Amino acid sequence: MKILFLYPNHEGYFRCPVGLTLVMTVCANAGHEVKLFDTTFMNVEDNVDNKVREKIGIVKPVPVDHFFNKQSKSQIETKWLKTIEEFKPDVIGTTILEDSYQYCDRLLGLAKSKFKVFTVAGGSMPTIVPQVIIENPNVDFVVEGEAEVAFVELLKCLENKTSRKTVPNLWHQENGKVIKNPLTKYLNMDEIPDQRLDFWDDKHFQKPYDGKLYTTGFFETSRGCMHKCHYCINRAFQVFQADAGLVRRNKSINRIMEEIGKAHKERNYGLIQFTDDNFLARQPRELDEFFERWKKEINVPYWMNTCIETVNDHNLPQLKESGCVGIGIGMETGSDWVRQHLLLKGKMSNDFYMEKFALMAKYGIRSTSNSMIGIPGEYEEDFFETVKLNKAIREINKDLTSFDICFMAPYMGTVIHNIAYEMGLIEVHNKAGFKGMCTANITIRREPIMKNPCMSKERIIELFEDFHDYLTGKKEIPEKYLKNDPERRYANNDEIYSLYEKYKQGPIDPALIKPKQKPALIKTNSSIPNGELSGTQA
Repeated sequence: MKILFLYPNHEGYFRCPVGLTLVMTVCANAGHEVKLFDTTFMNVEDNVDNKVREKIGIVKPVPVDHFFNKQSKSQIETKWLKTIEEFKPDVIGTTILEDSYQYCDRLLGLAKSKFKVFTVAGGSMPTIVPQVIIENPNVDFVVEGEAEVAFVELLKCLENKTSRKTVPNLWHQENGKVIKNPLTKYLNMDEIPDQRLDFWDDKHFQKPYDGKLYTTGFFETSRGCMHKCHYCINRAFQVFQADAGLVRRNKSINRIMEEIGKAHKERNYGLIQFTDDNFLARQPRELDEFFERWKKEINVPYWMNTCIETVNDHNLPQLKESGCVGIGIGMETGSDWVRQHLLLKGKMSNDFYMEKFALMAKYGIRSTSNSMIGIPGEYEEDFFETVKLNKAIREINKDLTSFDICFMAPYMGTVIHNIAYEMGLIEVHNKAGFKGMCTANITIRREPIMKNPCMSKERIIELFEDFHDYLTGKKEIPEKYLKNDPERRYANNDEIYSLYEKYKQGPIDPALIKPKQKPALIKTNSSIPNGELSGTQA
């Protein structure tokens, strides 16, 4: 069969998504003809994500505008329809992040209006809310969870005109009735094939890092995370795909070396970026083997994300010796109370984070502290706790510490979305295929899209833009926020805090939520002198 894959990237963030690459790979390996329509370098004049971070001073500028050839929406749509007309696909497949869903729907709608073709949606959003996506008239099939097996099985059914009820992980409709097929068990990571990377424009393999542009390879050594954070879709995987088994799985060290070694010989990488959520979450003996073999067999600098409790005096010197140049850590907030009670991010304290960031600096590894602003229930006082903690981390070593900040976004399938929906902090769609989804284009960089009952949108944007200046001392922290108030006497929002307690067991289907008609107003019991309030309604 002929399969046309759509990558509806609308903000110019260039990186080959491993999941989509693997689905294209298994289709091609099964003998199907595969073609990719990638909008990454057509939609914008630059990498929007990187440009925002450059603007607020949290990354070093790297010119990449020459990668882009911005075209009008009409030009892209014409090219899309011409590609379908010339390639004549039997199936169009796409991966959907909520950020790009509305744009993806537009392109799928054009295809369905002009051509007789099956459409299949997979990726994070269809996995989390397949019951929502399957109602979209522009989507014929939804793959919930891992698609490497399901997609190929679906193609067999379509080619042989046999029953679709045998395809694992598939959602489809028959005579207007939604059919959900059983989930198959999560894949053995060692049975996943090598990525075929020739589908992608070579520009996807160029990545800015610490002021330089590197030829970069993107690889996974594990899938999933064991934590239960309220803002993360991994929690949704744990709850909604429980029948598939343990979401957290590791690829063997042999398989990692085999795959990356082969790709490196072909592409001569200058940097490897591991796409894992929690890279170091495996047995110490396995990590010891990885560090030793990486230096001998691959010997390419690498960067990864991990959780703060996984870095220690045992693995950090080996990380440094084997070529680790950077570690990303999701700290999210400088308020212990917000981190532990609102984000449900374990029991790690600020002191613990300070200790671990100091360890990374001690062994000469650059770290990135990732923070958020706009958490429902977060006050301005809480945010300045984030500023103060990051500022203290920066004082450890200004050359080996870096910082990032983004807006909290209510992605469907997360507890944060459930809370924002129930409290009326977001406006949601009611049309088929979008029910419960935020009507605003979801983003972590452009602007906050949730109302925060404790801080105005204008103030959140102002603090976001000034974050780096507060860290460097270009802007002084207001005197009223210099003193900590661990009892949070300024906070008075029991209603929202009770919702966090309600959802401790994880997210629920948005269809089960009964939203308020109007959002709660900002409340405060400010202890600030002169009657000055911490956050006022704009």
